[in-house]
Amino acid sequence: MWMLFKAFFCVVLTFLNIFTWPVFGFYAGENNYEAKNDEEILLNFAAISDIHMTDEWARMQVLQCGLWDMEHAQDKLDALVLAGDLTDGGQVHEYEKLRESFSPYTPAGEIIMAVGNHDTWTDEDDEYGPAKENFLKYTEEISGRVLENAYYATEVNGYPFIVLASEDTHTSAFISEEQLKWLRAEMDKAAEKELPIFVISHWPIAESHGLPETWGDDEPELLDGSFGDQNYEVEAILKDYENVFLISGHLHNGFVNESQKDVFGYASVESDGSFHSINLPSFMYVNFRGRLGNGCGYSIEVYEDEVLIRARSFTAGVWYTDYDVTIPVK
Repeated sequence: MWMLFKAFFCVVLTFLNIFTWPVFGFYAGENNYEAKNDEEILLNFAAISDIHMTDEWARMQVLQCGLWDMEHAQDKLDALVLAGDLTDGGQVHEYEKLRESFSPYTPAGEIIMAVGNHDTWTDEDDEYGPAKENFLKYTEEISGRVLENAYYATEVNGYPFIVLASEDTHTSAFISEEQLKWLRAEMDKAAEKELPIFVISHWPIAESHGLPETWGDDEPELLDGSFGDQNYEVEAILKDYENVFLISGHLHNGFVNESQKDVFGYASVESDGSFHSINLPSFMYVNFRGRLGNGCGYSIEVYEDEVLIRARSFTAGVWYTDYDVTIPVK
């Protein structure tokens, strides 16, 4: 009964987003999904997180509302980033529903999928191997991307995308020494391009976006909700480079801008020098704080001298302009 209620509530929230845009968002008219400057844009992609797909009909409808919006963007999206928790338990039947949800749509030129902690859980006695195989199999079926590991690097329009992955079944990430060495090498290679570098991880850096308090435990420990034991090693690597954008999820935080930071204790986009952290709301669920609606994420536009991060309800076709952030590129 509880699962049925949650599914119904997801659909209700989607419709509330659609019909309450005068209060909660900016609706620019039919087919309003267009870039700010379509003549000068160099890279155009959407990013969402925490889909938590199950075999519930309602969850497919919520996701497909968003995919329809992306497919009908006036300026074709170069990529769609899915920043983990693609499924609710890493189960084959959940991935099947995810694949089925995507099958009628072409939301972007490329689909970049990252593993989340929920995707590392299966019925196989808490073993990571079967979960990894499920992720690799359905990444290929949905995106066409053939992988050997759940962490990988790719390029879109010449811009580097580096995807990190946990290698265990814990709620916090586990990043092996092998992956850390690989990350350093990939960052070195990406930096040679002198372009913004987009790093995709389900997990944010510790002490960002209100962590550990925003993780939700009554007495949170310092590394809760983050990369875990390898957090500071990952952070040190990423902060060694310029124009790095870490895109994460996991916290189910709603949109919060800088002017609201004193109220909620975090911002959705935070910068430390040339390192920029973008934390995505949960696409499927009501978020715990900030702007609460589901169906949301960021549409990210890259220009020669700036990266424009635009908050959007993909299920309602609504821009939330109060949460937009423009970051200059050095």
